[in-house]
Amino acid sequence: MPRWLNHVAIIIDRAHRDIGPYLKEYIESYNITVDESPASAKYWLVVEQDNLQQHIASVSSSTTPRQYEIVYTLQFKLLKAKGAEILPTSTISVTRQVTINSNRILGSNQEEILLINEMRRDAVVQLVNRISKTVDRSPPGVQYGAVRK
Repeated sequence: MPRWLNHVAIIIDRAHRDIGPYLKEYIESYNITVDESPASAKYWLVVEQDNLQQHIASVSSSTTPRQYEIVYTLQFKLLKAKGAEILPTSTISVTRQVTINSNRILGSNQEEILLINEMRRDAVVQLVNRISKTVDRSPPGVQYGAVRK
């Protein structure tokens, strides 16, 4: 994680409520300060939205769904607090397969919830890895009135 990213605020726009705490915990594990208030932060990590889709991957001989493919996507961008875009809107996708056992439907539902939480955490790890490869190329002290495109 780049040292220049110290004092970052995490802004959750239209994403699941668990993403914020997952991100905060993971970023702080790199000794990066996460500011609660965007006004006091030097950088803004904006989670624009996330999405969860479920597709039937296979069916049984009685035509009931047996296996699903779950796709979790997360869109985010990284900005300087004054509006300079460091990392434009990027998308992360995590895909998993889940098999439904009709004899254990309750257990299968709990496994699906655990799997989705695991997918969110995986997306957070990928997001932080992507930010780690980013370089702040904007000149120091430059203030921007709007986000560059």
